[in-house]
Amino acid sequence: MILIEVNAIRRSGHHAFINWLIANLNETKYEENLCKWKNNRIDGKYNILWVNEGEQSIQDNINVIDNHYPNIDIAIISYEVLTNETDLNPNYTILDKTLRKRWDVTEHIHIPFVRDYYNNVASLMKLYPYIEREGDAAYNVMYHDMYTAQLKHVLDGVRGVIYDKWVSDKEYANLTCIKLLGKPNMFNPLELGGTPSSWNMPSGLSYDKNEELKLDSLLNRYKTATFPKWMMDKVNQDEVLSELIKRAGFDKQDIKVK
Repeated sequence: MILIEVNAIRRSGHHAFINWLIANLNETKYEENLCKWKNNRIDGKYNILWVNEGEQSIQDNINVIDNHYPNIDIAIISYEVLTNETDLNPNYTILDKTLRKRWDVTEHIHIPFVRDYYNNVASLMKLYPYIEREGDAAYNVMYHDMYTAQLKHVLDGVRGVIYDKWVSDKEYANLTCIKLLGKPNMFNPLELGGTPSSWNMPSGLSYDKNEELKLDSLLNRYKTATFPKWMMDKVNQDEVLSELIKRAGFDKQDIKVK
């Protein structure tokens, strides 16, 4: 069995990315969102199990893979929030010697995944306005600290993926597919399914199917947002995060602050 783990951050676009991975694995253009439930079975060229929000319960992840093994070829686990379940480690892996032997894991693909800092925060604020409160724990622990460690891992590692490049640069997407799956990319990411955008869910509940995902809009979500001054002060005062943002090319000169 192949085990793929995607360590991401909420509203970073990782569901669309995993849809794209599965489409390339099964050589099938999935226009629907494949992540409808906590545990999702997608059968095709490969029989795939996708365990979403793996940070909620590590033991549940193990149990569900146990229940499907050996009738699956690939298990995918995605993580998107720091929890005690994952040892507060943004690059946590479930795999140990015992599970590697039990599931006969022949290949382990571990993918840290990030989105442009300001676009990601804009999407978070759109869906979860409470993170704008000064000192909000969800922002400080689940986002600021996690993002810093995650971005460093992406920039310094060999398998990290940056959403904004993946969705906009055909060559980057193709090289990513070759690097991770050993084959050329078959699909435009924008033509595949994924979890609805925060901008498609104005109430946080409904989905406006008439709103298209346009590349320019995806890359400039930050322009629709006004960022709390305390949050931007925290970023600017964090020398590590500020430097990582510059290294990634995410720094902006036109941020609106309130």
